[in-house]
Amino acid sequence: MNKARYAIVAKDLMEAIASGRYPVGSLLPTEFELCELYSVSRHTVRAAIDQLLGQGMVSRRKRVGTRVEASSPRGGYSHSLASIADLAHLAETQQREIQNVRHFVADLSEAARLGLVPGEHYFCVSSIRVDHQQNAAPLCWTDVYAQRDYEQVIEKAQANPDQLIAGLIEQHYGRVIAVVDQQVRAVVLSAEVARALKAEAGAPGLEIIRHYREENGDLMAVSETVHPADRFSLVTQMRRDRSPSPAP
Repeated sequence: MNKARYAIVAKDLMEAIASGRYPVGSLLPTEFELCELYSVSRHTVRAAIDQLLGQGMVSRRKRVGTRVEASSPRGGYSHSLASIADLAHLAETQQREIQNVRHFVADLSEAARLGLVPGEHYFCVSSIRVDHQQNAAPLCWTDVYAQRDYEQVIEKAQANPDQLIAGLIEQHYGRVIAVVDQQVRAVVLSAEVARALKAEAGAPGLEIIRHYREENGDLMAVSETVHPADRFSLVTQMRRDRSPSPAP
């Protein structure tokens, strides 16, 4: 599936709904018709529709079709993240605004919480993510940690606000992200984060810690992102393992 292509289709459909071409209460064209309209596969069309479902703009029912429920996305974002390419695309839809940069030596507490090496030198880039097209409140606060050896990427992060810092490390230092480990937990917004995100201190939030690793397990970067609860939902999908066919 072409990840960039489904995002383009989803964006075009959102604009068509907002303009009234597909008014609230009407049905979108069928999957087959959308495939022909955009010259894409059925998988790409379904992925685009999933994006609209996550935004609360449409609903889908068997033997009925895809019905338009709202002319604009609900507050926040809903994303299906299944690959590193999805993370890169998510970064492209938002702009990084760096708030501060600090250099530090990891103490035992930070090392345990983030999976760093105690006593090693690191830097941390703190930023907010915004969508200037939506003109809404900031979506999240992100701290990205990496070893001091990669500190030249800080300047590149400032010049490329729509790219993952881990991806910039790949490009600049010739490394390759093979695995991203992700941990998600509920938190409350600290006063500092709430102020930056124009949210209420102590309100519920979603924290996502991602470890970007090379094939041999070496840690390339760690990101710690906090979203207000009403501005992001993480969508995953689980499938039942298929039992092996019985031997003839």
